[in-house]
Amino acid sequence: MSSLGNLLLSLTVARLATIDDLGRFALAFSLYVLATGLSRTVVTEAVLAEAVVEGTRRRAVAAGSRRVVAVGVGCALPLLAGGIVDRSSYLLLGGVALPGLLLHDYARSVGVGVGRPRRPCVREVIWTTLTALAALLGLTGVVGPSAVFGLWAGAGALLGYVTALLSGHQIWPGWRMDRPGSHAALSYGLQFLLTAGSAQLALTALGVTVGMAVVGALSAGRTVLGPATLLVGSATSLVIPYLARVRTATAPARRRAAARVTVALLLATAPACLFVLLLPDRLGEAVLGDNWRHAEPLLWLLALEVLLGGTAMVAFAGHRVHGAARRALLLGGALGVLRVPVVVACAVVWGAVGAAVALALMGLISAAAWWASYLQTTGGGHDGGAPVVGGRPTGTPTAASGAEGGESRLSASRVSGGR
Repeated sequence: MSSLGNLLLSLTVARLATIDDLGRFALAFSLYVLATGLSRTVVTEAVLAEAVVEGTRRRAVAAGSRRVVAVGVGCALPLLAGGIVDRSSYLLLGGVALPGLLLHDYARSVGVGVGRPRRPCVREVIWTTLTALAALLGLTGVVGPSAVFGLWAGAGALLGYVTALLSGHQIWPGWRMDRPGSHAALSYGLQFLLTAGSAQLALTALGVTVGMAVVGALSAGRTVLGPATLLVGSATSLVIPYLARVRTATAPARRRAAARVTVALLLATAPACLFVLLLPDRLGEAVLGDNWRHAEPLLWLLALEVLLGGTAMVAFAGHRVHGAARRALLLGGALGVLRVPVVVACAVVWGAVGAAVALALMGLISAAAWWASYLQTTGGGHDGGAPVVGGRPTGTPTAASGAEGGESRLSASRVSGGR
């Protein structure tokens, strides 16, 4: 439901906004995704781990809400500053709404994580319905694209604040300086920024170095590929249990299982990508308006990024199932650090096409690296640690792309035009 609302928002803004304005929206949404992932990594996952103990649940959740607001305020300040400098209404609206949006995400993640999903699902239905109404107002010409974004952000923030207040939680920022907990939060936050967060950082760097038109063109292409991206993201929660069933089997059997699920995922996503690549201009313009001409030359490269991202995701899931935590962190960090300069350098030289080439190239490198590591891991000698169920590939294009959805309960957020 959340992914559907985000996809609807992205499609509406892509249809109504100019290419530069679309770039500003994509940057603001990307920074929202970055802040959400950071909040989950620094606060929510620690609260969920502590909330397993029934007696400490209420106190842990209440203390976590203050930390979430603190993260929201800290992330909102650069958004507001950037909005003032760039005169971007998207950054300004996103900065104002960010603490409430993070509270909404926190309440949803905690509710689902402790086995009480009914209320979070109801709130998500309400938010998606309000997003649909905002999109309808935009498509009928009543409001502009920035107002649609503002209505989406405002509705999510209001739900976050109301939920916190009804639960008896404080909505003022605060952070109790317990040394071990704060050090762990800082460590996990830096890890997220180096791995999964590198996608949003790359988009931010593109906006600063080559301008919003390049960011807008990439966003338009990723938006129309949103359904394919959503398939890849949603498959994560299915791939990990599938591979976990054969965790104790022989190495050849585990590899065959990973190969089968990879082929199945490609067979599911390739037709969705092919459908977009074969869209006639009339349909493309109906979906993206004038931005179709900017997105069309990039589609085959971005489709390749989606397919390679799904391939990498399966190998990463194998690392999580086998508990190869150190190996996954080192590889994900290396890919994340490489991603930003490669994408920016290609965009500076060749513009939007160069950025799309770099994204596809990073997808190929990520898929090859994750599979080479996975094959070595299943061959023996993985780095120990308890098997972990949950998460998504860090340093892969899919973690950064698109119109989103399907994240696991304890994982950081994904990006592209969606969540």
